[in-house]
Amino acid sequence: MTDPADLGICLATLLPDPFNADAAAILSTLDAAARHGFGGVSAWSLHVMNLDPDPRVFNRAVRDRGLEVRVVEAATGWAASDGIDRDGDFTLDMAGELGAHQIVAVTLEAAFADGGRAVAGFADLCDRAAERHIRVALEFLPWSAVPDLASASALTAAAGRPNGGILLDTWHWQRQPGGPCPEVLEGLPAGAIQVVQLCDASAEPGVDPMGEAMASRPLPGEGVVDFIALASALEGIGATPLLCPEVFNAGLLAAGPSTFAGSVADACRSAWPSGRHPGPPDGGH
Repeated sequence: MTDPADLGICLATLLPDPFNADAAAILSTLDAAARHGFGGVSAWSLHVMNLDPDPRVFNRAVRDRGLEVRVVEAATGWAASDGIDRDGDFTLDMAGELGAHQIVAVTLEAAFADGGRAVAGFADLCDRAAERHIRVALEFLPWSAVPDLASASALTAAAGRPNGGILLDTWHWQRQPGGPCPEVLEGLPAGAIQVVQLCDASAEPGVDPMGEAMASRPLPGEGVVDFIALASALEGIGATPLLCPEVFNAGLLAAGPSTFAGSVADACRSAWPSGRHPGPPDGGH
């Protein structure tokens, strides 16, 4: 990775308690991102609202630091919306206010009550996003109803929306059932992978997957994720995803958000092969 503007850090990783962050803590993450050459951020809607109920306040804080909001996380209610998805509308409205052309969709359910409804709900979310020129990336979580890349690919293909795609988190990539699946990735169309979240994974999974995911991810290059092979596979299918570092590591964050952000930036630029750095899309179209 040679161009710092290609990295859009996930702000939640710079917060000691991302579920209870105050305005001062949120501003400190923006300062850290700007100080270490990140060109953009991926923001939880929770943090936007915690700074101020008016999203324009967050947007000004971002732009005053020379940053941009690239991704808004996350829509969670689409799978069982029955045509009414207030959570999805809220996420899309937030992205529109912030000028972001990408949102993330995820399900926290262990299994879908109705798979057909989930497909229809994702398609409907994509349709509403398309009206705003926004893309929707489905994130797979190993413990969820969408546990791996194959299931994410199947759902997005069934939905059949051109602005619908997949978020590939490299910790989830490593921890998905069966482990990394390059054969699935290599069979995807170029636009399928919209976002790649960069982090690493230890050789052996922890006893608490959620705890590991939220507090013990290694820096890129310090675990077992094969970034060279992953970058090569993405290049092979012509993918140009956003790169968003997402290293949740409580031990390293103890040094402070700025020091940690610098370590994350250095690790990502070292681990991601030079010359294979996808850049931001052209306005999400």
